[in-house]
Amino acid sequence: MTKFIHAPNIHQGGGRALLSDLLKVGNETFSCILDSRMEIPNSHAGHLLKMVAPSLLARLKAEFWLRSQVQADDTVLCFGNLPPLFPNKGKVTVFLQNRYMFGSHNFSGFSLGARLRLALERCWFRWCMRSSYQIVVQSQTMQQELRQALGFESRVLPFLPAMQTQASDNSIDQTFDFVYVSSAEPHKNHRALIQAWVQLAAKGIRPSLALTVDHNSAFTIVAEIEQHKQLHQLAIHNFGTLPPGQVQALYKNSKALIFPSKLESYGLPLLEARQLGLPILASELDYVRDVVQPEQTFDPNSPTSIARAVMRHLAIKTEAVVPVDAAIFLAEIQKRGAA
Repeated sequence: MTKFIHAPNIHQGGGRALLSDLLKVGNETFSCILDSRMEIPNSHAGHLLKMVAPSLLARLKAEFWLRSQVQADDTVLCFGNLPPLFPNKGKVTVFLQNRYMFGSHNFSGFSLGARLRLALERCWFRWCMRSSYQIVVQSQTMQQELRQALGFESRVLPFLPAMQTQASDNSIDQTFDFVYVSSAEPHKNHRALIQAWVQLAAKGIRPSLALTVDHNSAFTIVAEIEQHKQLHQLAIHNFGTLPPGQVQALYKNSKALIFPSKLESYGLPLLEARQLGLPILASELDYVRDVVQPEQTFDPNSPTSIARAVMRHLAIKTEAVVPVDAAIFLAEIQKRGAA
């Protein structure tokens, strides 16, 4: 019997961290089909390792190759959200991490290329899924939404990557009030977070914030961050993409995690921060409470709500507008008329 890990589209973010741990655990027992951009652990000694270039033709060839290799008693773990494009004889499990694969979502914030890719993958997911395949998800919310959207049953089986220790805390030489470890897809909601920081600056409040937005793939968001940083004197430092060890160092040099994402299948940074004892400020959404109980929550669609949660966490009181009676109301109106 051969065991396959089929992950030709995983090379960054939380998926990379989870896949790296799988490769370490199954280093001598799995045949692996991986993205050529994926870093391979030095300990990997699988008896078959196939690297796939990030192109449509290469992916198609990899799917043909998988079908030709898998026999009736083999098991296949599809780790990149998508089932095999072509049916095979093995026992297939699909590890579903991307909530964009099903349900109703607003894709207007994505580039044309990303929208086309998502449309293709959504069709692939729906049309190629078979009743004999097992689907594994990481939260009850994901399980419920998948059932409601497509009628597919799934198993909830979350797992966490091991904490990285290869980088010392000295790799990050500054302490931050807040950290947001995230890429810059539209649902990650960086614009609302930065607007919240602008509102705080208008009140004379400038907490420090560490970000991990890639300078190359997310240059538009990076430019907006720098523009607001300079215009409003915001205490924001964007480290760009960091290796896992330095991400852990960044957590350890931060006082709290702020997590304004609108959509997650699991929210891995929430658990990473909790493991390290960081207070968490997060969106008041089901995916958050699937995994942690945050210290503060907010409406992710409202920069004002985010800013108020930050102020509550920092123990900064906000002044509420005090209502008056009808007589005072009319007196104030008359004052304006007499002015």
